[in-house]
Amino acid sequence: MSNQASQPKLRARSVVKRFVGTVALDGMDFEISKGEVHAIVGENGAGKSTLMKILAGVYTRDSGSIQIDGHEVELGSIDAAAVSGIVMIHQELSNLPKLSVAENIFLGRLPANRFGLIEFDRIASKSREYFERFGIDIDVHKKLGNLTVAEKQIVEIIKATQASHADIIIMDEPTSSLSSGEVKKLFSIIEALVKDGKTIIYISHRLDEISEIADRVSVFRDGKNRGVLEKGNFRQDKIIELMIGHSIDHQEKTDAALGDVVLEIKNLNIPGRIKNFDMELRRGEILGIAGLMGSGKDALVKSFFGLWPTSSKEIRKDGKPITISRPSDAIRNSIVYMPEERKIQALFLESSVGRNISPIWIIYKIRRWLLDRSGEDRIGQETVDRLSIKTSSLHTLIKNLSGGNQQKAVFGRLLLIDPEVMVLNDPTRGVDIGSKEEIYREIRALADAGTSIIIVSSELAEVELLANRVIVLSKGEIRGRFSGSDVSMENLLLSVTRANHG
Repeated sequence: MSNQASQPKLRARSVVKRFVGTVALDGMDFEISKGEVHAIVGENGAGKSTLMKILAGVYTRDSGSIQIDGHEVELGSIDAAAVSGIVMIHQELSNLPKLSVAENIFLGRLPANRFGLIEFDRIASKSREYFERFGIDIDVHKKLGNLTVAEKQIVEIIKATQASHADIIIMDEPTSSLSSGEVKKLFSIIEALVKDGKTIIYISHRLDEISEIADRVSVFRDGKNRGVLEKGNFRQDKIIELMIGHSIDHQEKTDAALGDVVLEIKNLNIPGRIKNFDMELRRGEILGIAGLMGSGKDALVKSFFGLWPTSSKEIRKDGKPITISRPSDAIRNSIVYMPEERKIQALFLESSVGRNISPIWIIYKIRRWLLDRSGEDRIGQETVDRLSIKTSSLHTLIKNLSGGNQQKAVFGRLLLIDPEVMVLNDPTRGVDIGSKEEIYREIRALADAGTSIIIVSSELAEVELLANRVIVLSKGEIRGRFSGSDVSMENLLLSVTRANHG
């Protein structure tokens, strides 16, 4: 896919960036050629996001140099980066949901007539032109908040590549919320952009995607670029070795006998999303729920925790009827939930690591007005040690941790009330390979100790790796059930694909 020239389009040399108590970039080197798709991989905390935010003008570097087309540049602001032709599409999309698609695309550059009135017909026409160019069917008058996550991602890409006329586009985990079909559409857009001479920096944890889309891959670790691999040499074992310094020993699922039914759900209906869903969850079982976007799986698992209203459902726990209409009902029945959007739905970004770990423990375990802060610090430190959360202190703001360590803090928060049932919605979304393995080990250890776990994931490989049993959803209905040796990637892919086209 590459159309590389001898002169790098962008070159970063010996870039250093320090935060309080942390060296995020320790002499980072990176370069990319014009018309290249260059992937960047590395564990969370390796320096990927920090370098990209420096290139996009969000952060300023402490030292080092950055050149574009051989000329030194200062990227001290987002506007300065944009003038230099660099734009970044963040994993956590920033947009205005109450404005239309067209208004979001032209946000900050809305054209006006000589009377100062915005030319809405013009932006709608130009937006349609952009979408048609890539074969995308999205209503430009629709409110952005009414779009799916995948459609919002596409709008961000169109905004970055067409309306802003950027030459270098940084894509941060662009497929984390996309189905396989939507990924193919994204890749076709990237191919068209490269043909136009655009240069793509592509951050991803999905090594199979990198093999398909990238010309080269740089592997970051501990603030340094540890190696650059050319297309045709993207061996997974080599990439992993560069990322974490050693190969990963995947632990196989155990075939230990499961316990009695701990949770039973019958006749669960969500108008327009779920029809007549039923399931049993046994003690010590990991139950996977698989399906493409639009299958209803997200609304389903939220309803287990009282976060999505249902028209009907019968729930029994340990054989006794219970009612769950709000999260507090679920927690009182020892059921906890990990949401898929940690920064929006789970974290208190302006609070410390310790304060993010402790709230459920305080409310449901301590149950008193006067809190012994030393006790809170003790359980916080125990959680940090148990899950190997990388932080300089319990008092470090959670927003300064990498995504993987933030996710482990949310996971640790749930463990403090010793839950009997855990509902995990995309528990490793946007998490690096090393942190994934640590979370996987903890999930398996919890199941072995008798905790029952329901897992929904955008990655079928994750469901296959962890689950004892899998339910496949499509358009709100159960289209397949697999258990034991039948939980295979082949069966899951066939079931999901047939269900989606059935």
